[in-house]
Amino acid sequence: MMLYLKKYEGAGILPDGPLDAAIGGSVLFETTKTPPETPFLVVTWSFGANNIGISTPSGENIGVNYTGRARITHSTGSLELSNLTAADSGDYGVAIVPSTGGQEWGTYSCFSFMNVSDASVKPTNPPVEGTSLNLTCEASGSVLSRKWMKDDSDLILTDNMKLHDNNRVLSFTTVSRNDNGEYVCHISNSFSSMLAAFSLTVNYGPENVKISGENQIKVGSTIKLSCTADSEPLAEFTWLFNETQILNSSSELIKDNANISDSGTYTCRATNEITGKSGSAEHRLSVTNTSGDNNYCDTGCIVGIVVACVVVVAVAIGVGCYCVQKK
Repeated sequence: MMLYLKKYEGAGILPDGPLDAAIGGSVLFETTKTPPETPFLVVTWSFGANNIGISTPSGENIGVNYTGRARITHSTGSLELSNLTAADSGDYGVAIVPSTGGQEWGTYSCFSFMNVSDASVKPTNPPVEGTSLNLTCEASGSVLSRKWMKDDSDLILTDNMKLHDNNRVLSFTTVSRNDNGEYVCHISNSFSSMLAAFSLTVNYGPENVKISGENQIKVGSTIKLSCTADSEPLAEFTWLFNETQILNSSSELIKDNANISDSGTYTCRATNEITGKSGSAEHRLSVTNTSGDNNYCDTGCIVGIVVACVVVVAVAIGVGCYCVQKK
């Protein structure tokens, strides 16, 4: 904590303020007076309606509440106050009676301030590309100034940024991934300072959803398709085969021992839960038996062979009958 002491009135007897002093420390209320040839008759210091002390050429009389804390320098009329507390905030007055008579006076107004503490920088909402965003710099104690930095350099405001509320809030009209980086708020007063940082990662996507893999494979081979998407955070994936969802949430789709029936359209759907957006891509796969594997024949193949055999037998019977009749 600190005290902030400001000259209030009584020009000519007190110097221009302000004065700064830390809680627990001391402060010197100096006057502008130089030691006169004949000492002042009386120097009196007060705090509000309370007497701090009275000094005369014969000595000083310090008030009970200030014993051991206050000391008056009679030659100049200055007051030193130590072991400061928050309760020392208020109006201080001095009255000096010179040897020539009359009286000179002046007052200081004293305000207490806390050390800066509990500093933080927080976003008002999840940062999503294309939306507005506020970063708010908060702190406990007495904040006299705030200064923003980005990636260890002074923040240079772009067209989509502005500072307001005495630099407490940094606003983005529309945030983009180009705004990513570490933002630091430097909070200070005369006696203390703190840094608060926030690492900004803008969420976006998914974009550019793509499926990679073979378009044609042999029967019995392994189907292996891979799906990618530009997304922050990483997208979640869902696979469909001929518009029917497959129980697979990985970016890769793998199936061993492919059949003809596995031919069709594979769809990868990418979703970002933060941005609420999704995207998809399609991939056509053909599973064929054109590999020269003579040991494999699917149902269509078998039906074709049976039909061919029936035709051959029918022709043979027909030819045989013709030959018998000819004889």
